[in-house]
Amino acid sequence: MKKLVIGMFVLGLTSLGFSQDTNNVNEEVQLEAVEISGYNLNYLEKVEEPGISDDVRSLEREAAAFDVKSLDEFDGRKELYSVKFIATNGYLLADYDWNGKIVKTTERYRNINLPKNLVKSVLNEFPQSQFLKVVYNVNFDAERATEKTYRIRIMNNGKKKNLKISSDSNFNNVVVMY
Repeated sequence: MKKLVIGMFVLGLTSLGFSQDTNNVNEEVQLEAVEISGYNLNYLEKVEEPGISDDVRSLEREAAAFDVKSLDEFDGRKELYSVKFIATNGYLLADYDWNGKIVKTTERYRNINLPKNLVKSVLNEFPQSQFLKVVYNVNFDAERATEKTYRIRIMNNGKKKNLKISSDSNFNNVVVMY
């Protein structure tokens, strides 16, 4: 048994010695040109938010990757073309220009998971609160600032409170509605 283990060990070491290529010849490989369409990267950069629900992220990426030119109804006129993307917990209405670039979106999602920083901020401001309802709205316009707001209903000390939080302010600009 001892000879078998030693034999396997030596065999393993010798096979590793032959696995190295000592020719040091590197061949140059020519790759084909790849065209990357960055039409909707601007949209994704403005709407994606760290810690946001995967449902929201996947619908936004689906809209960004969508090729409106592939639709039979798309006629190529210089008018905006609207497409509605629907998920189980929300929708995204996107307006595309004649090149396929997203010009404007209106998004609304219900009962999504809040980013952790907003959960902590709400619980710091209203300790021992229960989250009853969350609605996330995004309004993207290529020529204006993107608006991302959360409308949150919480129960705190037996009272329901409605909060409106702008995602970029991180709980600094809170409107409490009773």
